Amino acid sequence: MESKAKFLGHAIHPMLVVFPLGLLIMALVFDIVYLTTRNATFATVAYWDIAAGIIGGLLAAVFGFVDWLAIPVGTRAKAIGAWHGGGNFVVIVLFGASWLLRYAAPGHAPSTLAFLLGLAAVVLGAVTGWLGGELVEQLGVGVNPEANLDAPNSLARNPKDEGAGDTQRSA
Repeated sequence: MESKAKFLGHAIHPMLVVFPLGLLIMALVFDIVYLTTRNATFATVAYWDIAAGIIGGLLAAVFGFVDWLAIPVGTRAKAIGAWHGGGNFVVIVLFGASWLLRYAAPGHAPSTLAFLLGLAAVVLGAVTGWLGGELVEQLGVGVNPEANLDAPNSLARNPKDEGAGDTQRSA
C-alpha cells in the first residue's frame, strides 16, 4: 500500500523521521560527552537537541498517523504500526521529561534521572525503529502498492531459503 501523505511523489513520514532520530541520539551522545568532560556547552547543546527532536518527532508523527489510518484493520501491519507509533510516543514523553528536568538546571545539565530517561528513550527508539523498518521492508507499507500487510516476521525462518546456500550436487 502506498503512503497517503506524500510530497513530490515521496512519503513524508520517512523523510521527517531522520531529523528527530539524529537530534535525539546526538542529545544522548552530548550528554555522555558532558558527563565525561563536564564542559557545559555539551549539556546546552543536548538540551536544545532534545527540544528540536521533540518538535520534529511530533511533526513526523502527524504524517505517520495519517499513513497508519489507511492500513486495513485486522492486518499484521496495523498492529505493528500501532506498536511503532505508541512506542515512539513513549520515546517523546521520556525525552520530554528529561528536557523538563534540565530546564532550570545550570547550563541545562542533565541530572542522573534526566540522563537515564534519555538513555531509555534511545533504547526504546531502537526497538520502534526496527518496527518501522519491519513495516517498510517486510510488509511494504508506504512503498509497495501491492504490499503483503500480513507477511511473516522478518526474523522468522523462510522454508524457501532452506538449502539456498547449498552448493553440493547430488550424484
